[in-house]
Amino acid sequence: MSNKKGLNFSKKIMNSRNFISNNIKLLKDCSSSEIGSKIKNLKIISEKIGCPVPKTLIIITKSFHQLLIENKIFDPLNYDWSKFQIPIEYQKIILKKIKQEFNNKALVIRSSATCEDSPLLSFAGQYSSFLNIKGKEKILKAIKLCYQSLFSDNARVYAKMSGVRLEYESMAIAIQELIPVTIAGVIFTADPIDKNYKKMVAEYTMGLGDSITSGHKKPIRKEIEKIKANKLKPSFLKKLVKIALDIEDLFETPQDIEWGWNNHQIYIFQSRSITTLNNHPKITSYVFNRHKIIGRGTPVCKGVGEGFLRIINNNQDYDKIKKGEIVLIKCKPDISLIKKIQLINALIVRGGVLSHIAVIAREFNVPCLTEPIIIAKKIEKYIGKKIIVDAIKGKILLKKNETTTSYL
Repeated sequence: MSNKKGLNFSKKIMNSRNFISNNIKLLKDCSSSEIGSKIKNLKIISEKIGCPVPKTLIIITKSFHQLLIENKIFDPLNYDWSKFQIPIEYQKIILKKIKQEFNNKALVIRSSATCEDSPLLSFAGQYSSFLNIKGKEKILKAIKLCYQSLFSDNARVYAKMSGVRLEYESMAIAIQELIPVTIAGVIFTADPIDKNYKKMVAEYTMGLGDSITSGHKKPIRKEIEKIKANKLKPSFLKKLVKIALDIEDLFETPQDIEWGWNNHQIYIFQSRSITTLNNHPKITSYVFNRHKIIGRGTPVCKGVGEGFLRIINNNQDYDKIKKGEIVLIKCKPDISLIKKIQLINALIVRGGVLSHIAVIAREFNVPCLTEPIIIAKKIEKYIGKKIIVDAIKGKILLKKNETTTSYL
Protein backbone atom coordinates (compact mmCIF):
# COMPACT_ATOMS: atom_id res chain seq x y z
CA MET A 1 0.00 0.00 0.00
CA SER A 2 2.79 2.38 0.93
CA ASN A 3 4.55 1.62 -2.38
CA LYS A 4 1.38 2.54 -4.27
CA LYS A 5 1.17 5.86 -2.39
CA GLY A 6 4.82 6.50 -3.18
CA LEU A 7 4.24 5.82 -6.86
CA ASN A 8 1.22 8.13 -6.93
CA PHE A 9 3.20 10.89 -5.23
CA SER A 10 6.10 10.48 -7.67
CA LYS A 11 3.66 10.54 -10.58
CA LYS A 12 2.10 13.75 -9.23
CA ILE A 13 5.53 15.41 -8.98
CA MET A 14 6.43 14.26 -12.50
CA ASN A 15 3.15 15.62 -13.88
CA SER A 16 3.73 18.95 -12.14
CA ARG A 17 7.28 19.10 -13.52
CA ASN A 18 6.04 18.42 -17.03
CA PHE A 19 3.28 20.99 -16.66
CA ILE A 20 5.63 23.77 -15.59
CA SER A 21 8.30 22.78 -18.10
CA ASN A 22 5.76 22.90 -20.95
CA ASN A 23 4.57 26.33 -19.86
CA ILE A 24 7.89 28.13 -20.04
CA LYS A 25 8.40 29.15 -23.66
CA LEU A 26 10.30 31.52 -25.87
CA LEU A 27 8.21 34.45 -27.02
CA LYS A 28 8.06 33.21 -30.63
CA ASP A 29 6.51 29.92 -29.46
CA CYS A 30 3.75 31.50 -27.35
CA SER A 31 0.18 32.25 -28.35
CA SER A 32 -1.08 35.76 -27.64
CA SER A 33 -3.73 34.48 -25.21
CA GLU A 34 -1.21 33.08 -22.69
CA ILE A 35 1.35 35.87 -22.21
CA GLY A 36 -0.46 38.95 -20.84
CA SER A 37 -1.04 42.26 -22.60
CA LYS A 38 2.43 43.81 -22.20
CA ILE A 39 4.29 40.94 -23.86
CA LYS A 40 1.50 40.32 -26.38
CA ASN A 41 2.10 43.82 -27.76
CA LEU A 42 5.84 43.11 -27.93
CA LYS A 43 5.21 39.86 -29.81
CA ILE A 44 3.02 41.66 -32.36
CA ILE A 45 5.68 44.36 -32.88
CA SER A 46 8.41 41.76 -33.34
CA GLU A 47 6.42 39.70 -35.85
CA LYS A 48 4.72 42.46 -37.83
CA ILE A 49 7.41 45.16 -37.94
CA GLY A 50 10.54 43.15 -37.30
CA CYS A 51 12.22 45.78 -35.14
CA PRO A 52 14.56 44.42 -32.45
CA VAL A 53 13.12 43.33 -29.10
CA PRO A 54 15.08 41.59 -26.33
CA LYS A 55 15.24 37.80 -26.36
CA THR A 56 12.32 36.83 -24.13
CA LEU A 57 11.40 33.68 -22.21
CA ILE A 58 7.83 33.55 -20.88
CA ILE A 59 6.34 31.76 -17.90
CA ILE A 60 2.83 31.69 -19.36
CA THR A 61 -0.44 32.37 -17.51
CA LYS A 62 -1.24 28.65 -17.07
CA SER A 63 1.68 28.44 -14.66
CA PHE A 64 0.17 31.20 -12.54
CA HIS A 65 -3.12 29.29 -12.27
CA GLN A 66 -1.20 26.16 -11.27
CA LEU A 67 0.67 28.12 -8.61
CA LEU A 68 -2.67 29.32 -7.22
CA ILE A 69 -3.60 25.66 -6.77
CA GLU A 70 -0.23 24.74 -5.26
CA ASN A 71 -0.59 27.58 -2.72
CA LYS A 72 -4.26 26.68 -2.09
CA ILE A 73 -5.38 30.17 -3.09
CA PHE A 74 -9.12 30.05 -3.74
CA ASP A 75 -9.86 33.71 -2.98
CA PRO A 76 -6.91 35.77 -4.29
CA LEU A 77 -8.37 39.09 -3.18
CA ASN A 78 -8.41 37.98 0.47
CA TYR A 79 -5.23 35.92 0.45
CA ASP A 80 -2.12 37.01 2.35
CA TRP A 81 0.24 37.26 -0.63
CA SER A 82 3.29 37.51 1.62
CA LYS A 83 2.82 33.73 2.09
CA PHE A 84 2.92 32.98 -1.64
CA GLN A 85 5.60 30.45 -2.59
CA ILE A 86 7.02 28.87 -5.73
CA PRO A 87 7.59 25.14 -4.98
CA ILE A 88 11.20 23.93 -5.05
CA GLU A 89 10.57 21.62 -8.03
CA TYR A 90 9.17 24.54 -10.01
CA GLN A 91 12.11 26.73 -9.04
CA LYS A 92 14.57 24.14 -10.39
CA ILE A 93 12.77 23.91 -13.73
CA ILE A 94 12.49 27.70 -14.09
CA LEU A 95 16.18 28.23 -13.31
CA LYS A 96 17.21 25.40 -15.67
CA LYS A 97 15.23 26.97 -18.54
CA ILE A 98 16.72 30.40 -17.82
CA LYS A 99 20.24 28.91 -17.71
CA GLN A 100 19.67 27.21 -21.08
CA GLU A 101 18.53 30.40 -22.79
CA PHE A 102 20.60 33.12 -21.11
CA ASN A 103 23.53 31.37 -19.41
CA ASN A 104 24.67 33.88 -16.75
CA LYS A 105 23.69 37.11 -18.51
CA ALA A 106 22.07 39.96 -16.61
CA LEU A 107 18.29 39.84 -16.95
CA VAL A 108 15.19 41.98 -16.93
CA ILE A 109 12.22 40.32 -15.25
CA ARG A 110 8.83 41.87 -16.04
CA SER A 111 5.27 41.21 -15.04
CA SER A 112 2.74 40.92 -17.88
CA ALA A 113 -0.78 41.02 -16.47
CA THR A 114 -3.83 40.36 -18.61
CA CYS A 115 -5.44 43.65 -17.51
CA GLU A 116 -2.59 46.12 -18.17
CA ASP A 117 -1.62 48.03 -21.31
CA SER A 118 -5.11 47.85 -22.78
CA PRO A 119 -6.54 50.58 -25.07
CA LEU A 120 -8.47 51.96 -22.07
CA LEU A 121 -6.23 51.28 -19.05
CA SER A 122 -2.46 51.40 -18.71
CA PHE A 123 -2.02 50.28 -15.07
CA ALA A 124 1.16 52.37 -15.47
CA GLY A 125 3.78 51.38 -12.90
CA GLN A 126 1.39 49.21 -10.90
CA TYR A 127 3.01 45.86 -11.70
CA SER A 128 6.59 44.96 -10.88
CA SER A 129 9.58 44.92 -13.22
CA PHE A 130 13.19 44.40 -12.22
CA LEU A 131 16.31 45.39 -14.18
CA ASN A 132 19.84 44.02 -14.11
CA ILE A 133 19.03 40.82 -12.20
CA LYS A 134 21.71 38.14 -11.71
CA GLY A 135 21.93 35.10 -9.47
CA LYS A 136 19.43 32.36 -8.60
CA GLU A 137 18.08 33.96 -5.44
CA LYS A 138 17.51 37.36 -7.05
CA ILE A 139 15.86 35.79 -10.11
CA LEU A 140 13.42 33.76 -8.02
CA LYS A 141 12.68 36.70 -5.73
CA ALA A 142 11.92 38.94 -8.73
CA ILE A 143 9.57 36.34 -10.26
CA LYS A 144 7.78 35.90 -6.94
CA LEU A 145 7.36 39.67 -6.49
CA CYS A 146 5.99 40.00 -10.03
CA TYR A 147 3.32 37.40 -9.24
CA GLN A 148 2.50 39.07 -5.93
CA SER A 149 2.13 42.48 -7.58
CA LEU A 150 -1.04 41.41 -9.42
CA PHE A 151 -2.92 41.78 -6.14
CA SER A 152 -0.85 44.53 -4.50
CA ASP A 153 -2.68 47.24 -2.55
CA ASN A 154 -1.93 49.76 -5.30
CA ALA A 155 -3.19 47.48 -8.07
CA ARG A 156 -6.38 46.73 -6.13
CA VAL A 157 -7.13 50.43 -5.69
CA TYR A 158 -6.40 51.17 -9.36
CA ALA A 159 -8.55 48.21 -10.45
CA LYS A 160 -11.47 49.22 -8.23
CA MET A 161 -11.43 52.80 -9.52
CA SER A 162 -11.25 51.50 -13.09
CA GLY A 163 -13.92 48.80 -12.78
CA VAL A 164 -11.54 45.84 -13.26
CA ARG A 165 -12.25 42.51 -11.49
CA LEU A 166 -8.74 41.43 -10.53
CA GLU A 167 -9.88 37.98 -9.39
CA TYR A 168 -10.55 37.17 -13.05
CA GLU A 169 -7.15 38.38 -14.26
CA SER A 170 -3.88 36.47 -14.61
CA MET A 171 -0.14 37.06 -14.76
CA ALA A 172 2.63 35.92 -17.08
CA ILE A 173 6.31 36.55 -16.35
CA ALA A 174 8.76 37.75 -19.01
CA ILE A 175 12.45 36.95 -18.52
CA GLN A 176 14.53 39.03 -20.92
CA GLU A 177 18.15 39.57 -21.78
CA LEU A 178 19.32 42.95 -20.46
CA ILE A 179 20.29 44.94 -23.55
CA PRO A 180 23.40 47.08 -22.85
CA VAL A 181 21.88 50.33 -24.04
CA THR A 182 23.69 53.66 -23.84
CA ILE A 183 20.52 55.77 -24.08
CA ALA A 184 16.97 54.84 -23.09
CA GLY A 185 13.64 56.50 -22.60
CA VAL A 186 10.02 56.88 -23.61
CA ILE A 187 8.36 58.28 -26.73
CA PHE A 188 4.68 59.19 -27.13
CA THR A 189 3.49 59.31 -30.74
CA ALA A 190 1.04 62.08 -29.83
CA ASP A 191 1.45 64.97 -27.40
CA PRO A 192 -0.53 63.80 -24.33
CA ILE A 193 -0.69 67.27 -22.78
CA ASP A 194 -1.91 69.36 -25.71
CA LYS A 195 -3.74 66.38 -27.31
CA ASN A 196 -1.81 67.10 -30.49
CA TYR A 197 -1.72 64.13 -32.88
CA LYS A 198 0.73 65.90 -35.21
CA LYS A 199 3.44 66.12 -32.56
CA MET A 200 5.49 63.48 -30.73
CA VAL A 201 7.21 63.80 -27.36
CA ALA A 202 10.37 61.89 -26.43
CA GLU A 203 12.19 61.83 -23.08
CA TYR A 204 15.46 60.02 -22.54
CA THR A 205 18.61 59.76 -20.47
CA MET A 206 21.98 58.03 -20.57
CA GLY A 207 21.94 54.38 -19.50
CA LEU A 208 18.86 52.38 -18.54
CA GLY A 209 15.52 54.17 -18.81
CA ASP A 210 13.91 53.16 -15.51
CA SER A 211 14.65 56.59 -13.99
CA ILE A 212 12.46 58.14 -16.73
CA THR A 213 9.37 56.01 -16.09
CA SER A 214 9.78 56.26 -12.30
CA GLY A 215 10.09 60.04 -12.43
CA HIS A 216 13.28 59.88 -10.34
CA LYS A 217 15.36 61.82 -12.85
CA LYS A 218 14.81 64.89 -14.99
CA PRO A 219 15.14 63.70 -18.60
CA ILE A 220 16.16 65.29 -21.86
CA ARG A 221 12.89 66.21 -23.62
CA LYS A 222 12.32 66.55 -27.36
CA GLU A 223 9.09 67.71 -28.98
CA ILE A 224 8.97 66.48 -32.55
CA GLU A 225 6.69 67.52 -35.39
CA LYS A 226 5.84 64.41 -37.41
CA ILE A 227 6.21 66.19 -40.75
CA LYS A 228 9.81 67.11 -39.86
CA ALA A 229 10.82 63.65 -38.62
CA ASN A 230 13.24 63.03 -41.51
CA LYS A 231 15.36 66.03 -40.50
CA LEU A 232 16.00 64.91 -36.93
CA LYS A 233 19.40 64.80 -35.27
CA PRO A 234 21.08 62.93 -33.63
CA SER A 235 20.63 59.90 -35.88
CA PHE A 236 19.14 57.62 -33.22
CA LEU A 237 16.17 59.99 -32.87
CA LYS A 238 15.44 59.72 -36.58
CA LYS A 239 15.49 55.90 -36.36
CA LEU A 240 13.39 55.96 -33.19
CA VAL A 241 10.69 58.15 -34.71
CA LYS A 242 10.40 55.93 -37.81
CA ILE A 243 9.92 52.82 -35.66
CA ALA A 244 7.50 54.64 -33.34
CA LEU A 245 5.36 55.76 -36.29
CA ASP A 246 5.38 52.20 -37.67
CA ILE A 247 4.15 50.94 -34.29
CA GLU A 248 1.44 53.61 -34.20
CA ASP A 249 0.29 52.52 -37.68
CA LEU A 250 0.35 48.87 -36.60
CA PHE A 251 -1.96 49.42 -33.61
CA GLU A 252 -3.92 52.20 -35.37
CA THR A 253 -3.75 54.44 -32.32
CA PRO A 254 -1.11 56.71 -30.67
CA GLN A 255 1.40 54.76 -28.61
CA ASP A 256 3.40 55.11 -25.38
CA ILE A 257 6.69 53.30 -26.16
CA GLU A 258 9.68 52.38 -23.97
CA TRP A 259 12.91 52.01 -25.96
CA GLY A 260 16.69 51.83 -25.82
CA TRP A 261 19.64 52.60 -28.14
CA ASN A 262 22.82 50.52 -28.03
CA ASN A 263 24.81 52.69 -30.48
CA HIS A 264 23.73 50.44 -33.37
CA GLN A 265 19.99 49.98 -33.26
CA ILE A 266 16.78 50.86 -31.43
CA TYR A 267 15.29 48.17 -29.18
CA ILE A 268 11.63 48.25 -28.18
CA PHE A 269 10.88 47.17 -24.61
CA GLN A 270 7.17 48.00 -24.33
CA SER A 271 4.34 49.68 -26.21
CA ARG A 272 0.81 50.51 -25.11
CA SER A 273 -1.97 52.80 -26.25
CA ILE A 274 -2.06 56.35 -24.89
CA THR A 275 -5.22 56.25 -22.79
CA THR A 276 -5.77 59.94 -22.03
CA LEU A 277 -6.19 61.81 -25.30
CA ASN A 278 -9.94 62.33 -24.90
CA ASN A 279 -9.84 63.88 -21.41
CA HIS A 280 -11.18 67.41 -20.85
CA PRO A 281 -9.33 69.61 -18.32
CA LYS A 282 -10.82 70.04 -14.86
CA ILE A 283 -11.16 73.77 -14.26
CA THR A 284 -11.58 75.76 -11.04
CA SER A 285 -12.28 79.38 -11.95
CA TYR A 286 -10.23 82.11 -10.26
CA VAL A 287 -9.09 85.68 -10.84
CA PHE A 288 -5.49 85.65 -12.03
CA ASN A 289 -3.22 87.98 -10.05
CA ARG A 290 0.46 88.00 -11.00
CA HIS A 291 1.35 89.34 -7.55
CA LYS A 292 0.10 86.07 -6.04
CA ILE A 293 2.43 83.86 -8.11
CA ILE A 294 4.67 81.77 -5.85
CA GLY A 295 6.07 79.35 -8.43
CA ARG A 296 5.83 77.79 -11.86
CA GLY A 297 6.20 74.41 -13.53
CA THR A 298 5.67 72.41 -16.71
CA PRO A 299 2.08 71.22 -17.33
CA VAL A 300 1.70 67.44 -17.18
CA CYS A 301 -2.10 67.26 -17.07
CA LYS A 302 -3.92 70.44 -18.01
CA GLY A 303 -6.47 71.93 -15.65
CA VAL A 304 -6.81 74.17 -12.62
CA GLY A 305 -7.20 73.05 -9.00
CA GLU A 306 -7.11 74.71 -5.61
CA GLY A 307 -6.79 73.48 -2.06
CA PHE A 308 -4.66 73.46 1.07
CA LEU A 309 -1.02 72.60 0.40
CA ARG A 310 0.25 69.19 1.50
CA ILE A 311 3.99 68.44 1.13
CA ILE A 312 5.16 64.82 0.76
CA ASN A 313 8.68 64.39 2.16
CA ASN A 314 8.66 60.57 2.45
CA ASN A 315 6.45 57.59 1.60
CA GLN A 316 4.73 57.68 5.00
CA ASP A 317 3.35 61.13 4.19
CA TYR A 318 1.09 59.70 1.46
CA ASP A 319 -1.16 58.28 4.19
CA LYS A 320 -1.77 61.81 5.54
CA ILE A 321 -3.34 63.17 2.34
CA LYS A 322 -6.86 64.54 2.85
CA LYS A 323 -9.66 65.25 0.42
CA GLY A 324 -9.31 68.47 -1.58
CA GLU A 325 -5.60 69.09 -0.99
CA ILE A 326 -2.88 70.24 -3.36
CA VAL A 327 -0.06 67.70 -3.10
CA LEU A 328 3.58 68.62 -3.73
CA ILE A 329 5.94 65.63 -3.80
CA LYS A 330 9.46 66.60 -2.70
CA CYS A 331 10.82 63.06 -2.36
CA LYS A 332 11.16 60.56 -5.20
CA PRO A 333 7.67 59.93 -6.64
CA ASP A 334 6.12 56.62 -5.62
CA ILE A 335 3.19 54.77 -7.18
CA SER A 336 1.59 54.38 -3.72
CA LEU A 337 0.13 57.79 -4.59
CA ILE A 338 -2.57 55.86 -6.46
CA LYS A 339 -4.29 55.06 -3.16
CA LYS A 340 -5.02 58.76 -2.63
CA ILE A 341 -5.32 60.02 -6.19
CA GLN A 342 -9.09 60.60 -6.07
CA LEU A 343 -8.72 62.88 -3.02
CA ILE A 344 -6.24 65.23 -4.68
CA ASN A 345 -7.27 68.49 -6.37
CA ALA A 346 -3.89 69.06 -8.04
CA LEU A 347 -0.36 67.63 -8.09
CA ILE A 348 3.13 69.11 -8.19
CA VAL A 349 5.79 66.46 -8.91
CA ARG A 350 9.33 65.81 -10.16
CA GLY A 351 10.45 64.02 -13.32
CA GLY A 352 9.31 64.11 -16.91
CA VAL A 353 5.93 64.55 -18.56
CA LEU A 354 5.99 60.90 -19.72
CA SER A 355 6.70 59.24 -16.34
CA HIS A 356 4.31 56.75 -14.73
CA ILE A 357 3.17 59.39 -12.23
CA ALA A 358 2.41 61.75 -15.12
CA VAL A 359 0.42 59.02 -16.91
CA ILE A 360 -1.57 58.33 -13.73
CA ALA A 361 -2.31 62.05 -13.26
CA ARG A 362 -3.69 62.19 -16.80
CA GLU A 363 -5.66 58.94 -16.46
CA PHE A 364 -7.42 60.28 -13.38
CA ASN A 365 -7.52 63.81 -14.83
CA VAL A 366 -5.75 65.52 -11.92
CA PRO A 367 -4.24 68.93 -12.85
CA CYS A 368 -0.49 68.47 -12.55
CA LEU A 369 2.78 70.37 -12.91
CA THR A 370 6.28 68.90 -12.97
CA GLU A 371 9.74 70.31 -12.19
CA PRO A 372 8.43 73.18 -10.07
CA ILE A 373 10.47 76.34 -9.46
CA ILE A 374 9.36 78.05 -6.27
CA ILE A 375 9.88 81.82 -6.18
CA ALA A 376 9.55 82.11 -2.42
CA LYS A 377 12.46 81.06 -0.21
CA LYS A 378 10.60 78.10 1.29
CA ILE A 379 7.47 76.40 -0.01
CA GLU A 380 6.91 75.05 3.53
CA LYS A 381 5.67 78.44 4.69
CA TYR A 382 2.54 77.89 2.57
CA ILE A 383 1.53 74.68 4.34
CA GLY A 384 -1.98 75.20 5.66
CA LYS A 385 -2.71 77.96 3.15
CA LYS A 386 -4.88 77.65 0.07
CA ILE A 387 -2.99 77.67 -3.18
CA ILE A 388 -3.96 77.36 -6.84
CA VAL A 389 -2.24 75.14 -9.39
CA ASP A 390 -2.88 76.45 -12.87
CA ALA A 391 -1.64 73.60 -15.04
CA ILE A 392 -2.66 75.50 -18.16
CA LYS A 393 -0.55 78.60 -17.61
CA GLY A 394 2.07 76.62 -15.67
CA LYS A 395 1.70 78.75 -12.52
CA ILE A 396 1.40 78.17 -8.78
CA LEU A 397 -0.43 80.96 -6.97
CA LEU A 398 -1.49 81.87 -3.48
CA LYS A 399 -5.28 82.05 -3.12
CA LYS A 400 -6.56 85.67 -3.39
CA ASN A 401 -7.53 86.12 0.26
CA GLU A 402 -4.32 84.55 1.61
CA THR A 403 -1.42 86.78 2.59
CA THR A 404 2.12 86.35 1.40
CA THR A 405 5.38 87.73 2.75
CA SER A 406 8.85 88.10 1.25
CA TYR A 407 9.98 86.84 -2.12
CA LEU A 408 13.47 86.27 -3.46
